[in-house]
Amino acid sequence: MGIIRGFIAASLDGYIADRDGGIGWLTPFDGVDYGYAGFIAEIGTVVMGRTTYDDVAGFEGGWLYAGKRALVVTSRPLAGAPAGVEAWRDGVPALIDHLREQAQASDDVWVIGGGGLQAAFIAAGALARLDLFVIPVLLGGGVSLFPPGETPSRGLTLEETESYANGMVRLRYALT
Repeated sequence: MGIIRGFIAASLDGYIADRDGGIGWLTPFDGVDYGYAGFIAEIGTVVMGRTTYDDVAGFEGGWLYAGKRALVVTSRPLAGAPAGVEAWRDGVPALIDHLREQAQASDDVWVIGGGGLQAAFIAAGALARLDLFVIPVLLGGGVSLFPPGETPSRGLTLEETESYANGMVRLRYALT
């Protein structure tokens, strides 16, 4: 298979959502071409937690990941899930094994959404690359990029940086 990747945005003070769980603070940055089209073209499978799935499924315009396999880590049924979306109930270590066994040689896997799921993939040594978009906004509180105590100590190697005219910065790391 390809690699398991993170691709996530956080405020300068380290939050991925505001105190109400909202991401509306990202809207002023929607017009920036930050390479998403190229990124998503490399992805064959998306993995997300239930909260992220519920949020994404509620977006207007239909399922954002049509044509991609989607695995939702959840203990609850996914009534009315779009085509290609499956519930995963067997835990992250078994999911990682499953992804490695089932993926095509060229398919990358994207762990979407909350830092808790990404932290579990980091703890298992499975996340190979992390693209972190630092947004020039201070939220002062909210949902942390990585939940305290859930992310193990881990070295990162900075591979690439890119800055944008609006103050946003992309940091690409390899996890070592």
